[in-house]
Amino acid sequence: MQSRGHASPDDIDMASVFGALKRSARWLIPLSLVFGGLTYAALSLVAPRYQSEAELAIVAKGAGGTFADRNAATGPDLITTRMDKEAINTHVRAMQSQELLEKIAKDLKLAERPEFNGALGPVDKLDAALRLVGIGGPRKGETTRDRVLDALRSRLEVYAAKESRFIGVRVTSNDPELAAKIANALAENYRASLAEQGVTEVDDLQAVLQAKVQKLTTEVAAAETEVDRYRGKIDGFRGGAQNTGLNEQQMSELTAELTKAKAARGEAEVRAKSAREMIALGSADQLADVQKSPLIQNLVQQRVRIERQISELSATLLPGHPRMRQLNADLAGLKVQIDKEISKIVDSLEKEAAVAKGREDSIAQSLADIKARVVTNAPEEAQLRQLEATAKAKRTELDNIQAQLESNRKKLDARAQPVAAQIISNAQPESVPVFPRKGALSALIAIASLMFGTAWVVTKALFQGARRGSQGTMSRQKTKPVSLRQKPAFPHYPEPLLREIIDDETPSPLSSPVSLHEPQRQTAAASAADIGALVLRLMQRRPQSGGHRTILTGENENVDASKEALDLVKALAQSGEQVILVDWNPDGQDLASSIGLNPSAGLNDLLRGNVNFGEIIQRIPGSDAHAIASGNPLEHVPECIDPDQLNLVLDALDEAYEYIVVTGRHDAARQLFETIEGRFDTGIVVTEPRKQAPVIEDPVDTFLGFEVADIDIVRFERRVSEASPVQQRIARATERRSVEVAHPT
Repeated sequence: MQSRGHASPDDIDMASVFGALKRSARWLIPLSLVFGGLTYAALSLVAPRYQSEAELAIVAKGAGGTFADRNAATGPDLITTRMDKEAINTHVRAMQSQELLEKIAKDLKLAERPEFNGALGPVDKLDAALRLVGIGGPRKGETTRDRVLDALRSRLEVYAAKESRFIGVRVTSNDPELAAKIANALAENYRASLAEQGVTEVDDLQAVLQAKVQKLTTEVAAAETEVDRYRGKIDGFRGGAQNTGLNEQQMSELTAELTKAKAARGEAEVRAKSAREMIALGSADQLADVQKSPLIQNLVQQRVRIERQISELSATLLPGHPRMRQLNADLAGLKVQIDKEISKIVDSLEKEAAVAKGREDSIAQSLADIKARVVTNAPEEAQLRQLEATAKAKRTELDNIQAQLESNRKKLDARAQPVAAQIISNAQPESVPVFPRKGALSALIAIASLMFGTAWVVTKALFQGARRGSQGTMSRQKTKPVSLRQKPAFPHYPEPLLREIIDDETPSPLSSPVSLHEPQRQTAAASAADIGALVLRLMQRRPQSGGHRTILTGENENVDASKEALDLVKALAQSGEQVILVDWNPDGQDLASSIGLNPSAGLNDLLRGNVNFGEIIQRIPGSDAHAIASGNPLEHVPECIDPDQLNLVLDALDEAYEYIVVTGRHDAARQLFETIEGRFDTGIVVTEPRKQAPVIEDPVDTFLGFEVADIDIVRFERRVSEASPVQQRIARATERRSVEVAHPT
């Protein structure tokens, strides 16, 4: 037999679960409708409740603190930051305070309404019915005030919207007008209480601020006087547009003068050095200062004129001529005079450089003196700055407090103090009640009852399947192993011999002892002498765990093997085995009626999912064996048969029974064998009696035309007529002898 795994009992129970649900639908649905109707009737006795809602926005009283700088930024971001979650929750709790609720109850006369004062009578029919049985009504020793406040709290809901500064006031009442009045009254009274509280706080604050202003005025005057006195003491006066000290101003001016002096000295030294170098080279007349001198330029012009005259007269006069000598003497005198003038200019440049250097030194000395004075006066300057800072801080604080005092005075005069709560929307009476919603709640109850009923049916079906599987497993565990040395006591069935017994000493094919460890693959088909030997063969080949599957059919469509199958399961049951007979006939032609079973439900109905195992398993009359009829015929047989579903069914039977015998007509059995791929342990073919061997016979390793492996194949041959009493005695003796040979004592 091909290896097979046992299906999960939960998977198998799915078919029974769906079948149970289908059968239970005829009472589940009406029962759910009844529950829904009862719910609707009960809700009709409840007075409708209406709900109204008012909304408030929580804002900051002021953007700044009491002593904050009035010039500081006070935008919306700062206000939002101040309104944290804790502040919003504080307002939510404050709106539910006992004093506020008592005021609203008194103003609206809630104690005169039965809804808030249960001592006045029932609110609706349901309340009246409950009071008749002792449920509801006012509690003993409870005051009217407590009843009204408890009822008001139970109908009031104050909540803060997530991630916002809005607070909602939601009130539920039997009267829509009253619900709106309570919500609006609570919002308005809370807003008025906050406004009154704000005015009181400002009055108290004004008194504190005035005392602080008087104190700060004296302190500011003293601080500023001390600053002026100390400044005169250390000569730390200030002036200028930047209000800087005198020492700082002098240092700044001297630094600028020193820079200019250094530049002038450098320029003079460069000019003097350049003049000396040009004199040494003989080109002093090219100096810029020389060329700028009018005297030197006039002398140069005279020299040029004399040189031109000498050049003109040298053509007619000799060098010794008096005129020539006079001109040469004038030329020499002019050159000497020019050199002297150039020397004077160079000397003046050197003197100018010396003067610039002296000025630079003087300015540097003055600057050093001022720096030394600043360093010397550093502690006094630091003390002066500290006094000035103290005086400035006190002056700033005084100005802020005076501004706050003036602002509060204006608010008190105009009674325009901003409050922390603003009403965004007032509550309006609603025309549609929020409770009870009869249709929705009735439908919900009906659906819930249907779901609970469905769960109960499913749970019951699952537990029944699990109990059957558990009982089958326990029965198999308690069954003692079969001893192969003792033949079980089988009832006598006048079964035909498959062949004539020629030799009394020749054992039947089943008489030889079979080892439990021998390979199950058969090299040749075996023959069974009678039902008893066949039972013994099946018991020898039963596996250690799980059930033993056997398929029994005729050699062709004309051979009905149902009688042999019935005798086989009866014999197994009488031997103390748990066995079930499965009639496999998808067309509905079964043996149920012939053996006294109910043919209305069977395996075909189980495959459809219409029934469960508990409804199709029956006891065979006169035996402990069980049977499953074929049931109603299947339409479109090839399409209706699911191999996986068939395997699950057989696996479930393996869990509950030790032997499963499946019987059916040849064609139906062949189709089943092919569908589940030969998942059987033994295959039995019932044949008609033959006077001679057939001309064509299936090979030894085939069953129903299929090549098989690991399947024990047995051919059971009928005989022509009823044997005589002598032949019966011979058959019983042969059987007894076969058993003795197989199991010697």
